[in-house]
Amino acid sequence: MGLLYSATRFVVDALVGVASGWEVRGREHIPKSGGLIVASNHVSYFDPPLVGTAAVRELHFLAKEELFRPPVFGSLIRAYNAIPIRRGVADLSGLAKAIEVLRSGKALIVFPEGTRSRDGQLRSARPGVGMLAVGTDALIVPCSITGSDRPGGWITRRTKLRVWFGPARSWKDLAGSQSDLPPGRALYQGVGDGVMKEIAALRASQLNPASRGAA
Repeated sequence: MGLLYSATRFVVDALVGVASGWEVRGREHIPKSGGLIVASNHVSYFDPPLVGTAAVRELHFLAKEELFRPPVFGSLIRAYNAIPIRRGVADLSGLAKAIEVLRSGKALIVFPEGTRSRDGQLRSARPGVGMLAVGTDALIVPCSITGSDRPGGWITRRTKLRVWFGPARSWKDLAGSQSDLPPGRALYQGVGDGVMKEIAALRASQLNPASRGAA
């Protein structure tokens, strides 16, 4: 892990811990090496740094191209492994860089829904996460984050910030009966749907006090 990334992760972990008393579970599910996709739901602009801080590996992430236009901010997020990608089009350059990250044995945060959910509800996956997984054979760790969209409640502890990781899965396991399909949109969507089911199960446990008490 790079010195800048490591130092920032340590500081953010300490600050968020003090401010929110956040709950992180499942770090042991994150493989320490090898190509990996951390697939998370997305409810806040805070999600990339929070998921990155909660994980035990240095992560790369895709960010919309517009964020790189301001020179200072663009340079800053590049320093933290951001990869620019154009939304709404098939950005082959951005996807190629993401594939290169995974094939080189590194880890990548992906938000399968493709954009933030403004009401906090889960949306259907887009096929991108499946395409990346099938194209690289990277394992997928599902992640559910709740409470990140209400930072004003962290300090007063009215809002509980939770980041939970599930066990690493192969894309074939996630696609289930669709894993025999040839590479293409149907297969990629099947993988994405399987990822969202895993995230939904984690989220249901986070929001169910009885489940948390039994965990």
